[in-house]
Amino acid sequence: MSLLDREGLIDSRRGMGTVVTHSRLRKQQQELRSLSEEIRDSLDLAIPARSVRDFFELHEQQKVYEIQRLRLSDGEPLAWELARIPERLCPGLERFEVVKTSLYQILEESYGLRLESCSEEISAGIPSSQYRKLLSLPRNTAVLVVSRKTYTDDGRAVEFTRSVFRGDRHSAMVHSVRKKKSILKGPSSS
Repeated sequence: MSLLDREGLIDSRRGMGTVVTHSRLRKQQQELRSLSEEIRDSLDLAIPARSVRDFFELHEQQKVYEIQRLRLSDGEPLAWELARIPERLCPGLERFEVVKTSLYQILEESYGLRLESCSEEISAGIPSSQYRKLLSLPRNTAVLVVSRKTYTDDGRAVEFTRSVFRGDRHSAMVHSVRKKKSILKGPSSS
């Protein structure tokens, strides 16, 4: 039982007993790809908030595509995602079936964008009533909020995404490597 508890497969609590836990999806180092194979709820053109406009270096009236998705795992809501792509980089994006084709594949093959890197900021949060309902969250369940910024090989900002994951069904894993330091030689005594 202690081995199952250490592996996170059961949850043992004094005075409450032992229960089987939901399996968690683990986010590890991954291939840079979009989540469009899952579910796309909507694709709209919108004038973005100032922070998004600043990230993409847009003028006040320039628009972004907003792609909203609800990600599912075995039919159960797992995460809600809002991806933003500048219209000026991808005019006519709505003509593609983003549900059936990878968004990143469309960006690379149809628009000639070479996606190279992204940075993600992961934080914990208390869900709003909207997210609690959308994700079918049990009471007192936190969420993981992931903000992702994706760049092309020439440094252009191409995607700004905010995802809200159920905290009880998702965990993030980071692999760190310590680089070897060169040995510094002290002053020689003469």
